[in-house]
Amino acid sequence: MATVGHITHYPASTKCNRISPLLLAAYTQGAKFKVPVILRHPIFTFFLTFLVFSPVKADVLSLAWDNDLLTGEDRGYTNGVRFSYLTAAAEDREKSSSTLAQRGRDAMSFLPGIGRADDQHAFTFSVRQLMITPADITTPELQPDDIPYAGHLSVSSTLWSWNADKITGFGAHLGVIGPESGAEATQKWVHKLTGSTKPRGWDNQLGTDVVGGIQAAHARKVLHTGSPGAIEQQVSVVGSTLLSSFRTTAKTGLIWRLGRHLPVNFVPDYAGTSSTISMPGSFSESATSWSVFVGLGVEYVAYSYFEDNAGPFQFEESPLLGQIGIGGSWQWNQTQIALTLRATTGEEESSKDNFSFGTLSFSWAL
Repeated sequence: MATVGHITHYPASTKCNRISPLLLAAYTQGAKFKVPVILRHPIFTFFLTFLVFSPVKADVLSLAWDNDLLTGEDRGYTNGVRFSYLTAAAEDREKSSSTLAQRGRDAMSFLPGIGRADDQHAFTFSVRQLMITPADITTPELQPDDIPYAGHLSVSSTLWSWNADKITGFGAHLGVIGPESGAEATQKWVHKLTGSTKPRGWDNQLGTDVVGGIQAAHARKVLHTGSPGAIEQQVSVVGSTLLSSFRTTAKTGLIWRLGRHLPVNFVPDYAGTSSTISMPGSFSESATSWSVFVGLGVEYVAYSYFEDNAGPFQFEESPLLGQIGIGGSWQWNQTQIALTLRATTGEEESSKDNFSFGTLSFSWAL
């Protein structure tokens, strides 16, 4: 699971303000509405229209929600939401969405790990919204000694190739930072719904900027004990890199998972809205399954849009971050639910406070 541009004026009209590696929201426009605003956003509308009118039918739908309220906090990475769908595998020719995956596999077969005859291939498409806020959201004043208010809305696509022992993905993303992300309306809507403190500093949010880039990820299972129907455990390693005008990073981690009737995919959704790596092969062949897992990771931050364009904000990000996640999942027929609690070492060198938040995700196999 963010940064800003050159700041010349702090109100929302500011052009090119920055955002950090952790950004923002999940719905968009007026807190007066009872319906989350992301449902009204043009990007979401385009995404939904694509799903409805395209001949492609999703094989898996997923909704992931990050929020620090799940850990009893309300600062830093405040909220994030991702709506995704996974096409049928290119090798499953009986489903119409496999055609799109076939074309992607053939076009990208020059990339390492893509196009192997024994692997399955599928696309994920996502709409994601993220939000960050300072620790004190009760004051309308500018807080240059803390993280600024910032929102980020993006669309992304990734082609995944996987088998029982490995998974590889390559993708791209494009997004917007600023008022157009709908972060302000989202936070106000959520806080009104939950009876939380009303945020009053959004007039100082970072201004509009367009960001985008490419990403890649690879994971491999290194240990598997037990047999289907009995208790199984797995250990896997995962690595990813992001090259973006929003944030450029490299990550690596180790994941341990224990459960019954574990699915083919050995990477649980411990990463929350930051990746769709958990989606391919995520459903067990059994009608029911469960798992618990722990993930440890480290992230190197080569570029942070937020730090590079912090302007008056006193933000200096540590180039090396530690991460831990613990959680569990449960599947019943075509529905899967996962809950993960995560903590990341302080994003700010000037403030060593950790960011902690929870991720609740729902997936449906169609």
